[in-house]
Amino acid sequence: MEENQKNEETKITTEPAPMCSNHPIMKTLFIGILIFLGAFCAFYVVADWHFKNMFQPRFWHNPRRIEHMMEKQMRSMDHMFEKESKMAKKAGDIIHFTQEDNVYKIMIDLRAFDNNENNLNVTTNGNILTINGQSIKKSKHNEQISEFQQNYMFGDNVKLDELTKSTEGHYYIITIPITEENN
Repeated sequence: MEENQKNEETKITTEPAPMCSNHPIMKTLFIGILIFLGAFCAFYVVADWHFKNMFQPRFWHNPRRIEHMMEKQMRSMDHMFEKESKMAKKAGDIIHFTQEDNVYKIMIDLRAFDNNENNLNVTTNGNILTINGQSIKKSKHNEQISEFQQNYMFGDNVKLDELTKSTEGHYYIITIPITEENN
């Protein structure tokens, strides 16, 4: 009977712990890498589905559909260019620059700036004149802010420190004297 009663010995062996379990920096680094790889794979799958759908033969075999898409894009581009040219034309109607006998005159239409000369700021820096303007139009659901800046560079024959500003009707007039240069 003694033969049947054997003592079983259990031997416990310990394996070394993984490198990142004891280092929180390594653990965070590996988690970050896994998140990045997961996001990259998800983006790749969505992009692949999109391009496969876009380049399917059923889409490209219909020339009328392609022509229709191209015409639609051309119309939208023409509309954008027309809108931009109208905006540029309006900007040109705001400031009028003229040269008279001994002065330059800059006439600014105040209607673009809520008929308030305080919405304009005229500054000089050396021989550069800068005009800044701002108008705010509020409606029930939104607020539209328009800003405008124009710079003028003059020669040495201009006295920017002697410029005068005045208001006449809807116009803000800046007068800059010109000096006679005798060589």
